[in-house]
Amino acid sequence: MSFITKAFEITEKGFDSSVEAVEEWNEHRHAQRLLLKLGVAVYAEQRLGNDHDTVERIMKALDGHVAEHGEVELDHLRVAKDVLGEDFVVAHSGDAEPTDSELDADTGATTPTT
Repeated sequence: MSFITKAFEITEKGFDSSVEAVEEWNEHRHAQRLLLKLGVAVYAEQRLGNDHDTVERIMKALDGHVAEHGEVELDHLRVAKDVLGEDFVVAHSGDAEPTDSELDADTGATTPTT
């Protein structure tokens, strides 16, 4: 195998993995945008009197995204814990419960001692 052929194969593998990484990132961003829109739609429904149709439309889009790409990841444990509650995060993370010091390390906050 010549040097040029070997270099071409290495470059081709790097390009293919880059394309996969970009596609995965785009899928993740799309899910995050849908979740943000869902939050806005729920707020508008609950506080501004908007109808439920918008929430249902976004939920169907999320269901389609999950059907095509797999589960939407709850990858921001601090926000998930604040919004959904600690029990929900522990039940869906598959890991042991993160300690307060681990969560505070993300924000730079300190845990009060008693």
